[in-house]
Amino acid sequence: MEDFWIEHRYSSCNYQLRHHYEYTYQVLFLLSGRILYQVGEKKYEVSKGGMIVLNTLEEHTLEVLEYPYERYIIQISPTFFRNEVKYPEIISIFIRRPPDFSHLLTMEEPVWNYIYDLVREMEKEYLGKRLYWEMCIGADLRKMFITVFRECANALSMMKMSSSTGIAYKVMNYLEHHYTEDISLDSVASALFLNKNYIAHVFKDETGSSPMDYTISLRMSHAKALLMETDQSISDIAVKCGYTDFTYFSKQFKKNTGLSPSMFRKAEINRMEDR
Repeated sequence: MEDFWIEHRYSSCNYQLRHHYEYTYQVLFLLSGRILYQVGEKKYEVSKGGMIVLNTLEEHTLEVLEYPYERYIIQISPTFFRNEVKYPEIISIFIRRPPDFSHLLTMEEPVWNYIYDLVREMEKEYLGKRLYWEMCIGADLRKMFITVFRECANALSMMKMSSSTGIAYKVMNYLEHHYTEDISLDSVASALFLNKNYIAHVFKDETGSSPMDYTISLRMSHAKALLMETDQSISDIAVKCGYTDFTYFSKQFKKNTGLSPSMFRKAEINRMEDR
């Protein structure tokens, strides 16, 4: 699965988005139309100038209230974002979720136009994939989120870095490098020399999900990429995603995607052929 993905969409009618979540950090930029965007129990009415930021595993959906609906969606792997942006206070836009946090950020038109230009630059680099395109996108991400952090300082002022955030980063990093192994909360705690109950509490508080749910999301994300991009057998894919029990893998996959692995692969093949 790519570390960075961007898509431009224009719909004049009948657009639907069912409840789902992604492993990646996600950003939505609305260019035209008006939508009702729901993240968990929170609902936001968004129009041009609005930007939605989503952490991993945040279930969301939207209803288009006014057409034409036009937007950009950006998905960024947490590891890529942390490596490219590097500023803890800015990274906290995704990882911190205080009760009063708003997923909707709004900016004045000159700022919005500047960010829109950066989004177009990233789209160009992503589609062209010329030498060092990832570095160019990393630079644009830094510009974009520094601008967002400056312009939305009041909305983001409650997000302060703490020792708990640092622990959550360490756990995320460990899981992202070991999720294909036989992993448990005990093994994570042992590797990081921390109490497992403390890890579970801090990680849930900082990210909104448990360490094991996060591990499953990593495995499912990897499984989807292998199903889409290779012709490997489903049993081989299960093993490469950390599962020795093929039946259990299939149940987990269907629980997370709504489809069996074979049906998911078939649906993706049909979708690509319809393009």
